[in-house]
Amino acid sequence: MSRAPKSRPTARRPPAKSGGGVIVGIFIGLILGALFAAGAAWWFTRSSPFQTPQGSVSSRVPSAPDQPPVSLPGKPGDRPVVKPDFEFYKILPQGNGAPAEVPPAPPVPPVAERLYLQIGAFENPAEADNLKARLALAGIEASAQRAQLADGRTMHRVRIGPFAKPEDMNPVRTRLADAGFTGTVVKASP
Repeated sequence: MSRAPKSRPTARRPPAKSGGGVIVGIFIGLILGALFAAGAAWWFTRSSPFQTPQGSVSSRVPSAPDQPPVSLPGKPGDRPVVKPDFEFYKILPQGNGAPAEVPPAPPVPPVAERLYLQIGAFENPAEADNLKARLALAGIEASAQRAQLADGRTMHRVRIGPFAKPEDMNPVRTRLADAGFTGTVVKASP
């Protein structure tokens, strides 16, 4: 015995009117925002202390109708004389406590050769950067230099220096040995 399901009366709602309520709201909001911004700009510029009243500009300029205009130096068509803006170079040495004249430093004789510790030389620049990074992790600052060989190949040298004397290299060589690197002394002319 089965029963037939009862049918329920369904209340039909009228379809919702989509008259563009969201779009109208955005449009009204934009108009109100623009009016508010214009009003704020007018209010702040009206009470700005940096603006001068309209009538006061003409009151500052004295009127002298009976005097001829002041002539400027030079001939018509000449370029105007420009005063240099860098007067502080003349003023600074004359200040209080400044030495009258500093004698020039004695010339340093040019170094004939510079000494480097070369850690490696690679054709691939990525390998040179890798070695340079491993040295940096060990606390040693190195530089990668690019050199063109006679046969046309490009080598990337990883070097530490320059050093003035071989004795200056000894502390760096011990740090290199402690980190597991070996360096070769290379002489380079300037």
